[in-house]
Order: sequence, then C-alpha cells, then structure tokens
Amino acid sequence: MEKIITKGFLLLIFLGCLSSCNNWLEVSPKSQIKEEKHFSREGGFKDQLTGVYARMSTKAMYGLQMGIGFTEVLSQNYNVDANSTTWRYATEYDYTNSTCEGIIHRIWNETYSCIANLNILLRNIDKVNPNIWSDTTNYYLYKGEALGLRAFLHLELMRLFACSPKMNRNAKGVPYVTEYSTDIVSQKTVDETMNLIIKDLLEAKACLEHDILKTSETPYTQRTLRIGYFNYYAVVATLARAYLWNEDKQDALPQAREIIAMADTSYYSKPFNWADYQNQHAGDKSTIDRTFTTEHIFYLEMNGWEDISDGYLKATAGLNVLTPSENKANDIYEVSKSLGNDYRLYNGYEHDGEKRYCTKFWYRTGSKYNGLYPIIRMTESYYIAAECLRDSDPVEAIRLLNRVRENRGISLYPLDEHLTADEIQEEIYKEYRKEFVGEGGQLFYYYKRLNASAIEGTTVNPDKSVYVLPIPSSDVEFGGYEN
Repeated sequence: MEKIITKGFLLLIFLGCLSSCNNWLEVSPKSQIKEEKHFSREGGFKDQLTGVYARMSTKAMYGLQMGIGFTEVLSQNYNVDANSTTWRYATEYDYTNSTCEGIIHRIWNETYSCIANLNILLRNIDKVNPNIWSDTTNYYLYKGEALGLRAFLHLELMRLFACSPKMNRNAKGVPYVTEYSTDIVSQKTVDETMNLIIKDLLEAKACLEHDILKTSETPYTQRTLRIGYFNYYAVVATLARAYLWNEDKQDALPQAREIIAMADTSYYSKPFNWADYQNQHAGDKSTIDRTFTTEHIFYLEMNGWEDISDGYLKATAGLNVLTPSENKANDIYEVSKSLGNDYRLYNGYEHDGEKRYCTKFWYRTGSKYNGLYPIIRMTESYYIAAECLRDSDPVEAIRLLNRVRENRGISLYPLDEHLTADEIQEEIYKEYRKEFVGEGGQLFYYYKRLNASAIEGTTVNPDKSVYVLPIPSSDVEFGGYEN
C-alpha cells in the first residue's frame, strides 16, 4: 500500500488530463502539488474529482479491464478464442499467469490510487474557508461524491479480492483506506469492512440530499449535469448492492425501492427513464440506444472508445475479440423460447463479415451514445428487490421482473405469477446474464455473492481460488496483506 500511495501525490498531475492544469498547479521540485493552494478555491475540489473520473475511465479500470475486459471475461458470457493470449488465462481463472498478474496488479493499484485522491479531497474539504463555495450546496455535493466513490471503489475491490460474506464473512477484507498516508492500513474482516463501506455510503447519501437530481422538480432535464458524476441515486443503488452483497435483504429492499419509485413516476419528474420504444425500432442504426442510456444511473464517458471498439469488439480484434458466439447469444436470450425479439439481442448483435458480434458497445460514426459506459443502471435495483421479495412476496417479485421484460420488448411472454422462490431466483439469474453482457463482471459477482457451485460456460469448479483474486505480491510482501 505504501508503494501505491507514494507514487503519485495527486493523480493529476492527473495524467495531464486537464489542459488547464498549469493555471492552478504549483509544483515543487519533487512534482508534488501544494495542497493549500490547490484547495483554496472551489475549482480545486471539482478538478480533484474530475481527475478521479478520468483515472476510472482508463484501460486499467473501466475503460477496459474492469469494464468489457478482464472482469467481464470471468463471467463466461464471451466465447474467448483458445489462442488469445490476452484473455485465455482469465477465462481459465489462471491468475498466476503473467498476463493476468499484470492486469490484477494494475486494477489494485489504480483503484487505490483513486481512493488516495478522494482521501486528499476529504481531508481538505472541512478545512477551507466556507466563503469559497459559489453555492453552499456544492460543499455537500463534493463531499458526498467523494465519500460515495470511496465506498463504491472499496466495494469493487471487495468483490474481486475478498470472500463474499456468504463464503466467509470472518475472512480478511481489503484494506479500507480513509486517510492519505504512507502508513500501512491493516485489514479488517469482511464483515467489518462491509460495515465501513455502508457507513460511508449512508453519510454520502445524507450529503447528496442536495443533489439537483433529487431536489429539482424536473430532474430528467438535469441528467447531463449529474449522471456522469457519483450522484444521489448512484449512492442509493450502491447501498442496495452493498446490503445485498452483505446478505442484508431487509435493508437492501428500501434502497432498491427508492430507485424503482423514481422509474415509475412521470417523465420529467424522475431522473431516469425506460428505453424508448420508438428508438429501439429506429431504422438508422447509429441512432439506436443499445445500452439504454436513459436508464443509466451513473456512467463514465470514455475517450478513445473507437480504438477500444475496433480492438476488442469487432472482427478487426481477431483473436482478442470479446463477444458471445451466435449459439451462446441465442442461449442467453432464450431464442428457443421465442424470446428472440428481446432488444438486448435484436439490437445488440449483428454481422461484421462472416460472424455475428455483440454490438452493444460498438463505436458508430455520428452516434451520440459512443463511449457512454454504464457503471450502475436502474434495472439492477429491480433484480435486487425481486430477490429480496422472492420468499415474502413472490407475486411482487415476479411483477418487477416482468416490468423489465416489458421494457425489453418481450412483454408477450410474461413470467408465470405462480413461480416458486427457487424459480424466481433462476429468472433473476437469467436476467443478470441478459442485461449485463460486457458490463464489468456483474454476472461473475452474482455467482460469487451466492457462492455458486458452478459457473455456466466453464468446466472449472468455482471455489475460493476462482472467486478471490490474489492480492499483488508486492503488497503481500511489504504490506503483509493476505486474503
């Protein structure tokens, strides 16, 4: 951890991601930013968060490896070419391979680098002169975003590098870092670490009560201002996710219901909206919203997405292509059960040369949806609520799943209202397969959360060696970490 934190005081210099940096950075001979000057104005806090979002969008994180790449390969929704040295070992869960080791090391380092920069912001935000804020609510927005992101990123690390609570809540969690320091941060148990995550999220939620997505009478018109930031509803959805991960359905349900309530109100009085029927049937392919961006609660806008699209999602990717085969896609979307009109299949796959590929994240010239990568989407809350209700109120659980199906073009085939709890859980699993293809390993995390004894698409028997990624050797050696 010491190596992680000391290697970049503010990320910032943020990769030179902001061309205006020279206007506000005062750099010492060792290239360290003067914190006092950096945070002497409101813009310093905004720039700090912008740098974190920029880092999260790089290839080491959601721009590839924590997005369509490594973590999604673990879900087994792709058909990875056996000769692909880039992805082969990940699909085999061979984390000791040098390619996997490098990817895992960068995920760990880059995520903790983002956390370090959030902690720098948080240690300064209560020190500054209150008069710097152009609007008093901005203090709460920046603090809420930073706390929410810190919890979100720690949860992401827990989902990769620690046992799920169902596996062993007394095992060691990842280090929960709340201060920018060179001190080694000790590990707590999975249970204790989850409590820290939830504590940060609850504080973030209280701060973000001031978010215009919540306070505005027409929040949908504010989407472009806030969906690219860790907003109020991103915190609520993450709380639902965290509680469910922690096997706490009682507390997960009201958080999920808060998201669902927003999706079921009138158009302009809610911050997100179901995919438009007419858009899904548009003749111009470049205008179709294949990732249902109106449903995104939090997305990252990726720069250079055309290169990612050509390099991993199309025929030009060669052995490195990431896509379900035609047979696997037909299996995922239950074509044999007459569900082939599902928008996720109907608009999400097409031929590029001789083969059909997943086009969900293709770059298309002139499309306004290029590079908008969903980190949290509203449908996850429907699945969480359905899982929470499968035993106590199965009729409502089925209604929630049918609500999603209605908005995916398969309303003619509703689920039977007499399904058992186990049958409801199976339908939830099917929805995770359908909804989250290419989206950061959400299906892998589903398997892990339930400590599933099998993963569809592989003969590898999942156990701790599959579900828990190894902590990088440098941090095992110098930090004494273990999992």
